[in-house]
Amino acid sequence: MKTGDGGRRVFELLHTARPVLLDLRGDTALAATAESWAGRVDLVEARSAADHWPVWPVDETPAPAALLIRPDGHVAWTAHAGTTPDLGALRTALTAWFGPAMAD
Repeated sequence: MKTGDGGRRVFELLHTARPVLLDLRGDTALAATAESWAGRVDLVEARSAADHWPVWPVDETPAPAALLIRPDGHVAWTAHAGTTPDLGALRTALTAWFGPAMAD
């Protein structure tokens, strides 16, 4: 995966022990939705080096458009490639795992 500061692996993003919203398509709506959790969730915009990712036991799957990854590495929310991200579901996942949105 390529980020603004070069190629990195997803596990490297988790070294801070903070949740990561990984935006693989440059969707400004994701950033706007996650803005109220900015103090608790890292937003990383990147590009996947591959169109498909290996996933055991199904062989491979299309690379997602975005992922919300908990600090323990589990995926709490995903946006599938080629679809409009469900921002309501993203807000629900952010609230369930990382608390309510911060007031502006």
